[in-house]
Amino acid sequence: MVRELITVEGVDRSFGPTDVLQDINLIVNDGDRIGIVGHNGAGKTTLLNTISEQEQDVGDIDFAPGIRIAYLTQIRDIESDSTIEEELGRKGRQFQELEDEIASIEAQMIDPAFYEGDWEPVMERYSELQQTLASSGGGNVAGIAKGILERLGLDKHPMEMPVAQLSGGEKAKLALARQLVGLSGIDVMFLDEPTNHLDIQTTEWLEVFLKEFKGAQLIVSHDRYFLDQVCNRIVEVDNLRAWPWKGNYSQFIVQKVASEQALNERIGNLEKKIQSTTGAIQQMKRANKYDKSISAKHKMITRMQQELKALKSRVPKKRKPLVLTLDAIDKASMDVLELVDATKTFEGLERPVLDNQTLEVRKGDRIGIVGGNGQGKTTLLKIINKELKLDSGKIDVSPGTVIGYFHQDHATLDFELNPVEQIQKLRPDYQYG
Repeated sequence: MVRELITVEGVDRSFGPTDVLQDINLIVNDGDRIGIVGHNGAGKTTLLNTISEQEQDVGDIDFAPGIRIAYLTQIRDIESDSTIEEELGRKGRQFQELEDEIASIEAQMIDPAFYEGDWEPVMERYSELQQTLASSGGGNVAGIAKGILERLGLDKHPMEMPVAQLSGGEKAKLALARQLVGLSGIDVMFLDEPTNHLDIQTTEWLEVFLKEFKGAQLIVSHDRYFLDQVCNRIVEVDNLRAWPWKGNYSQFIVQKVASEQALNERIGNLEKKIQSTTGAIQQMKRANKYDKSISAKHKMITRMQQELKALKSRVPKKRKPLVLTLDAIDKASMDVLELVDATKTFEGLERPVLDNQTLEVRKGDRIGIVGGNGQGKTTLLKIINKELKLDSGKIDVSPGTVIGYFHQDHATLDFELNPVEQIQKLRPDYQYG
């Protein structure tokens, strides 16, 4: 029989006056790999946090007795002022419950009155917790994480290298390696955008790892191929609700299209039936046929209108499409920029990130920059944007060229501002109504 690990019933969650989740119902069984999908801001991360922390406003979230969870957050839990070795030694969420219970028992052991009661079962539990912590790698997090780093291709850096010098993708690998330690005893793993900033090879490695993981998983992701490879269930967060579907992402899309088509047909048929019944009543009234059948038809219309309202509430809201226009400046020259024999090195790395690189960019080019994490993709963009200087070689930017830059880590944003204030700061020349 399949074991129920987490049960969510009638859960609501709001922040101040803003409702984020309403009437959420979900059962997580052993072996489930649930992909959580939805548009940005729909409440996917809030759903993960609400379930994992059991912080609902209304409803019930019940964990099976003794289950252990792990959580890989969307915002990587990285301390940039630490070294790689120091970061690897930090323990992830998967050890939190164990260490909290161990600390609680140790606090009791200090009190002499503890030994006057029935202390032996508590000490047996203490021994059991210590053994679980040891067997799951809690005493050697750094050593086990180093082994994972080797499989992720990040072992080329010295352990004393500052985390701040890593690329965005390498930081994601580092956080991933630390979070994946000690999962042998984990029952449920929460992953929020686990493939963000990962290169193709690492994403493929993670797919295999998750498919071999024995516990349940709840995965927030916008990576359709990743969801297809890993998930056996989908939950769509939309219009404050969580809608469950069987299968992977592609199967979910097929089911959703068929379901919406059937729903629209039911709505259309019901509207026609209401219209025809209303017309029949009007004809009977014109013919002065007032009998019990008119009353019955009025009641029928009331029931159909109630059903119609319920059906229409299930119709997904149509979101306004994003209209984004990027207008290039009127520039006569076809030349944009040129790199000649460009070389860039970083302290602590065995090889240059750029080594005598030559590149020409002309008007109309659309160039994709690909490669593994840490190969220098972002470094190249920062050099072009004059955030970094070359060690040797030169970069020529054609006169009149204006460069726009969308940062990987949203470096241009001030997180103390609300969205309107942020745009006003970036573009004070705009008129705001």
